[in-house]
Amino acid sequence: MFVELGDVVKALRVLEGRGGSAPLELFLRLWGLYAYAVLNRAADWDLVYRRGDVYKLGRRGRELLKLLGERCPVEARVARGRLWLKTPVGLYAVEPTPSHLLSTAYKLAEACGEEPRRIYAEICRALARAASRSLDKWLL
Repeated sequence: MFVELGDVVKALRVLEGRGGSAPLELFLRLWGLYAYAVLNRAADWDLVYRRGDVYKLGRRGRELLKLLGERCPVEARVARGRLWLKTPVGLYAVEPTPSHLLSTAYKLAEACGEEPRRIYAEICRALARAASRSLDKWLL
């Protein structure tokens, strides 16, 4: 049976809204027999787990919902003595200067349709985490 990805995401959101687990009867009331196909597809992708007739949100399901919540996720790392920014647009070497980071934030905001201030704050937090992790290696 064909299952729409949007319905799988709706099932994940229902599970998240109910604290991470919900009985099968709830989904049967929402979708009827189509609920079996949706939940089995989510289980095939390791997004949910089944315990009896209760479905629980899995780690991959939580990660997927987190990614869907963020329209422009930003990760940072330190490699070869440089700060690298991993974005949906690509991997960039960045300088830790406010003007360069602000310019990068505006470019990402335009590409992702987000607010530049939110992206700038996210970039700064990600770079601070990456820099502290790399300093811990040298200090410890």
